[in-house]
Amino acid sequence: MSKKEKDLDVVTLPTEETKEEKTLVIHIDWGLGRVIAMSWAITELAKKRKVKVVTSWPLVFWGNPYIESVHWVEDRRLWEDVIRWNDYFVLEPYTDPSFFNDGTNWLEVARKQLWLEKIANPIIYLAEHEKIGNTLPGDKPILFQPFGSTMMQNGADKSYRSIRVEDAQYIANRLIQAWFTVYVVERDDQPKLMGCQQLTVQDMRWLIALAARYPVLGCDSSMHHATKAFDWKAVVVWSGTDAGRFGYDTNINLRWDAEYHYVPFRLGIDFDTDIINQHTNIYDKAFLDKVADTAIETFQFSGNAPQMCSCPVGQPPMGMPMMGMPMPGMPMMMPH
Repeated sequence: MSKKEKDLDVVTLPTEETKEEKTLVIHIDWGLGRVIAMSWAITELAKKRKVKVVTSWPLVFWGNPYIESVHWVEDRRLWEDVIRWNDYFVLEPYTDPSFFNDGTNWLEVARKQLWLEKIANPIIYLAEHEKIGNTLPGDKPILFQPFGSTMMQNGADKSYRSIRVEDAQYIANRLIQAWFTVYVVERDDQPKLMGCQQLTVQDMRWLIALAARYPVLGCDSSMHHATKAFDWKAVVVWSGTDAGRFGYDTNINLRWDAEYHYVPFRLGIDFDTDIINQHTNIYDKAFLDKVADTAIETFQFSGNAPQMCSCPVGQPPMGMPMMGMPMPGMPMMMPH
């Protein structure tokens, strides 16, 4: 290499021999639920070739013995240390016309995009200390996630998939009357429900472990994807999104029969908050009672969920800590 090349940080192109050893870098981003849902596809491909993952939610892949390394999407040396000279692929279902036009479940899109033979369940590896140490106090704890990631503090949701605040409070009250201890899974900046305990989404590994142990009720958001990873049934209320595209047949999927609104907000379309509030899905009392009754009947006598996934303790991917906590320089609170 000449002095000029060295000064310009020019790297010699890989040889044919080096090309055969290239790793595939898979970029999977946006919400926590999407990353959990696509975890199976990335894991299956990693069983066949070297795979590194770039994501806003790296702790989803903690303990996964098949993935070579996991990297936070805002790592300042991401290009130099991870992407450069490797194959790079963005796992994005919205680039598939069949999914974009409401025709295909996003798990099928992931299967096609990563050249896999069949669909599998989301997969999350829990260490032994996570299985044993994550418990909640109270009688019959239930995880309630009424709000999606696009829910704002004033109760507006531009994706229309969240349960309205007043309706969520009604469902929570019914559960409390049935002697459930209701733990609401939400962000710090989302509306609070009376009589409930709050669990912050930022405590992601803890929440995932809780989803392996306790029943889940909620809208189309991260927790019902986590329960699927542990073969544990959830009760899911669908409004602005559709179970056929984002859900699982093994869950109890409840759909409000009236016309619902869906806004493709990922396309950059933005709406005034007042307009969003005017078109929020409003359920009638009969449907809210159906949601509450279904959860009560389903989970009234349920025991702890089975612990389906495990991996040897002390074998996380490169770049991840041994005990499931962020390494120095990796923020505790990942962007949602």
